[in-house]
Amino acid sequence: MRFVQIETLPDGQALVDIDKLSHAVPVDGGSRLHLGNATLDVPHSLDELANVLAGRERGDDGERSRAGFRLG
Repeated sequence: MRFVQIETLPDGQALVDIDKLSHAVPVDGGSRLHLGNATLDVPHSLDELANVLAGRERGDDGERSRAGFRLG
């Protein structure tokens, strides 16, 4: 199982098992995650959600991405 902490609506946070995520659809400026028989509404767009699930910053547009390498 792979878990990620994610913001939820209404304001809160949840640990999400991303192995159970079947799909996500845009809903009212955020997304609805489908996890088996359950749904979870999050304030992330689908692009932001993809970044969060990949372990990147929510607003990472690729310009600041280091592809796993530390710069400094």
